Amino acid sequence: SLEVAFNRLLIIASDIENQDLIDWATNELNGYPSEVPIPTYRKSGLGLLIYSGINGSFQVTRQPLPSTALDKNILDKLKSTNFSQDISSIEKFASDENDHGVIKDLTYLAPLVYANTQIQCVNIYMKYTKETFIKILSAIRTKLLKVFIELDKNLGCLDDLDINISDKELEKLEEKLNVIIYEDNSVTIGDSNKLKNNLFQKLGGKK
Repeated sequence: SLEVAFNRLLIIASDIENQDLIDWATNELNGYPSEVPIPTYRKSGLGLLIYSGINGSFQVTRQPLPSTALDKNILDKLKSTNFSQDISSIEKFASDENDHGVIKDLTYLAPLVYANTQIQCVNIYMKYTKETFIKILSAIRTKLLKVFIELDKNLGCLDDLDINISDKELEKLEEKLNVIIYEDNSVTIGDSNKLKNNLFQKLGGKK
């Protein structure tokens, strides 16, 4: 499971004293605190807009709300939702057979919807289905696998936990791992770990 894999990674990261890797594993296991930037792979676009209320002479319940009911600037703000939950919660959302999903209440937008469409909403929400979380898990699994492959290449058999690596090799390894996890050559992960363009390009990243 991903939870077991991240616990395993936490042990290895602690052994080589890689604080960035420790932080990543800890945040994935426990959830991302509000002050920590959410990685791109944990963000999603616009979810399903659902409303209940009165449309003309019909009372409707839990029906799709057309995106045209909202102004473009509002839609733009709704197109980026962060999922900071711990990895166990993400897995639970992804495996929910009833697909309850994650709900974001948008009822405060009812006056705007009425002004644009004359639809009287008593409830509006945006729903993210299990497919959203399956996609997030897929991205996490891929990154985790790449991290373990890179660690195995540089540290040898990870089962031994008897790691002998020079400071220079560790520095190169940290840069490679940051590229895998954060996919951004402009992000400063730690005090001394700013990714360089030439390294990023060598590893096949996209600017």
